[in-house]
Amino acid sequence: MSQQTRKAPQELLAFPMITAVQILECLAALGIPAQMEDLTKPTAQTTQSIYASLLEVLMGAPMELLDGPKAALLGMMEYKEMYTDTLQFTMFFRHCRDLAQLCGISDFTLSDLTRPESHRFRTCLSGIMNFAKFRDERAQYLSQLQSNVQKQAEKTIALRRKLEKIEAQIDEITARNAAERPQSEQAQKRNEGLRNELLELRGQQVKLSGEVEELKKERQGLMDQAAHNNHLITQLGLQINSTKSRLVQSPDRIKRHISEMSHALSTEKAKLVSFQHKARELSNRLEVIGSLEVDLKGLIDLEKGIDEQRARVEESKRGKVALEARLEGKKIESQGLEARLEQLGRQLQNASDKLARQQEMKKEFGQRGVKRIEDLKAEYKVRTKERGVWQKQRDVLIAEQKELEAEMAAFITKHENEINELLAEYWTMRRQAEDYMNTMTVKLGLQLKA
Repeated sequence: MSQQTRKAPQELLAFPMITAVQILECLAALGIPAQMEDLTKPTAQTTQSIYASLLEVLMGAPMELLDGPKAALLGMMEYKEMYTDTLQFTMFFRHCRDLAQLCGISDFTLSDLTRPESHRFRTCLSGIMNFAKFRDERAQYLSQLQSNVQKQAEKTIALRRKLEKIEAQIDEITARNAAERPQSEQAQKRNEGLRNELLELRGQQVKLSGEVEELKKERQGLMDQAAHNNHLITQLGLQINSTKSRLVQSPDRIKRHISEMSHALSTEKAKLVSFQHKARELSNRLEVIGSLEVDLKGLIDLEKGIDEQRARVEESKRGKVALEARLEGKKIESQGLEARLEQLGRQLQNASDKLARQQEMKKEFGQRGVKRIEDLKAEYKVRTKERGVWQKQRDVLIAEQKELEAEMAAFITKHENEINELLAEYWTMRRQAEDYMNTMTVKLGLQLKA
């Protein structure tokens, strides 16, 4: 029972206990002066001195580091003199508690600094020394993690610089777009005006094309009519010549007919001249329309160029948005990597503490197992000797049991009839006794009433 009560506190600890001599050796290795009396009979002054040295060595937090935050906090208080020493001691306790919690001591209190006890002080120092040993054993891995963190930090700085360059380019593009915005607006307005003019010209072109087609048809009809008239004139000339060659029966009528024919011929010639003039006007119109088509094509090309430039501007805007999104993603990824690194550090620390505890427990269990095996071997030898003696006694008892069983079987077979007769007499006497008791109960009036 006493062994169980002594082992219970040790099992609750997350680290193996270290002897006072080992603690002094570890403190000396860390460059912290200490005596055996500081561990066996600790005082508040020596305990606080040892904890201050441990904070400086393990956490890189000397007492001078507390002066800056203390001065900043005192600057916010009204009565500074009243809180100077208390604030100094509170900040010192806070750092000591953080170190203790880091080493697996979750119940570190003010009494550990003001009223230290030997066993409690040795327990806290055991946890801190185990942490120091673990840190020394994992120094290479920690340096590797620190180098990885440094590389990630350099990569983050490079990405930030690249991001700043991209932002500068974006700002430059934005400023350029802002500077070119009035020109772009003017160009847009001019494009709108040109588009409207193009639409009007397109409508006029369609109308003129219809008119040109109609005029072409009309000119073709006039040309056909002129050719027909020329053919008629030719035939009339031939008829006139043939008529002149003939004898004139009625000269007046022929003259009148010739004058009518001449008047008709002059009329047709005048029509032909007017048709030719109209055809020249139509050809001039066609030339003007052709120049308008060339200008229209130029305006269409100009509009396409403006649309392409606008598409480039939109593409640059989309690229800016994509770069901003990538920047946010990189920031989130960097934060995730930092959180993951911190988590891995905590997991590594917990795993290392657990591994150290398991190794110590394994070593302790191994020693206990070896000792237990030796005890069991000795006990087995004793039990083997006792077993030989007991085996002999067992054989004797078994022989005696067999003899008794044989005697009992013989006795039972011999007295079985007697036993049966005795049992029959027993039951007969029991029935007679019950009848006697019932009779006496009735005669004495002692029967129970329902």
